[in-house]
Amino acid sequence: MKKTILISIIILSFQVVFGQNGLKNGNLFLLQKNRKTYSINSFKNDRINELKTFSVSKKSIIATDQRERVVVLDTTNNKIQLFHIHISKEENFSIPFDIKPKTILINQHNLFVGGEMGQELLVQYHLKNKKWYQLKIPKEVMSYGKAVDDLVVNDSLLIAVDNIIIPKYILYYKLNITDKLEYSHFKELKSNSSYESIHKARITENYLGLLSTTLNWGTHSEHITLYSDLNLLKSFAISTDYWEKLNFNDILILGNKLFIANSSKGFGVLEVKEKYFKESKDEHDIFNENIDEKLIQYKKYLNREIIRLTKIPDEPKIVLTIKNKGGKIKNEIIRIE
Repeated sequence: MKKTILISIIILSFQVVFGQNGLKNGNLFLLQKNRKTYSINSFKNDRINELKTFSVSKKSIIATDQRERVVVLDTTNNKIQLFHIHISKEENFSIPFDIKPKTILINQHNLFVGGEMGQELLVQYHLKNKKWYQLKIPKEVMSYGKAVDDLVVNDSLLIAVDNIIIPKYILYYKLNITDKLEYSHFKELKSNSSYESIHKARITENYLGLLSTTLNWGTHSEHITLYSDLNLLKSFAISTDYWEKLNFNDILILGNKLFIANSSKGFGVLEVKEKYFKESKDEHDIFNENIDEKLIQYKKYLNREIIRLTKIPDEPKIVLTIKNKGGKIKNEIIRIE
């Protein structure tokens, strides 16, 4: 079953090069340079090598296939810029569907866009034949307020994370390189509280991690949830309340370590242990077990906030994207054990 389930933005292990969205065997990675600029990079001779920069806005979504392409989607008008890095070529086109984009994923053969309804939740653009396809959404998911909030892939599946409204689902589509993807199945996720909204997900061959927020009787909470395998039967969560600003900015999962970018506490590390995971007893057991946030070891970054974590492919290193109080952004490399 390890190749049959997954969510949102996937992560890297030390044996296999994954992108944060589950892509394999690419050595390029995106970094934020400032509020309006991203760069695509490689890592050689123990340093980051910038290949090209891209202008973005607050309404832009950016992604890479980690090999040769970067895509920038302007959600104000659903215009797409597709950059071919090694041949300095750019393509421009529009999404021909009624969709409010929230996430994009690009691999070697396809570009996928997930979002809020409109008429569509998930669409596919085939890069070679230049055709758009509407992907099937099962009737159980097609209700008011639903959205595809994030996308990932594994060896054989495109996985879409259904956001907002209870129950929440993960949708699975069979990958192919020549045509429209065929819908496979869906699975239901466990919950942390009422009105839960998933914002990010990370995945390895062993773990699935999700960032989410909830609202319960006026209390705003945020959660990191880990599933022990792709059956989604065993899980645990770390939960904390927040007020005006979220604490958990980003997460990575590498080996048996969970790495956390916390807006107030800094860079956190949790050693994931089997005893933390609790298995569902029956179909009515729909909530995740909690562990204490005190189990996380934090390193404080005074007057600075870590806003993003990026794994460098093929290296035991993470890039911390850090913003100071003046809004200036810096990328700092750290080695992980």
